[in-house]
Amino acid sequence: MPDPVIAREKFWIPFMHDELKCDENTVIIGHSSGAEAAKRYAEKYKVLGIVLVSSCITDLGMETERESGYYSRPWQWDKIKENTKFIVQFGSTDDPFLPWKEQQEVAEIGRASCRERV
Repeated sequence: MPDPVIAREKFWIPFMHDELKCDENTVIIGHSSGAEAAKRYAEKYKVLGIVLVSSCITDLGMETERESGYYSRPWQWDKIKENTKFIVQFGSTDDPFLPWKEQQEVAEIGRASCRERV
């Protein structure tokens, strides 16, 4: 993926669409920033499904996360659900960076199947 350190939405979403050719037959699997990209992609485009690993709702107060652009506006959960046939969230209760509560919110709001690792 382009811009691997900041993982800016303005680079990742066009890359996913134009280079990776993600479409309605694609399952996007994303970890951390990749999970945020999967959600933002599904706001705009139809995909078969998204599998999110360590996804969250906020920038967690981190400047580099804020710079990515994913958290600059509310999540469009209705569009995400409309543009996917399924959403799966994987998370860990002992993740040192993401509070379990944030990971659970992704699953609850997105009506995702949630897989927990303890």
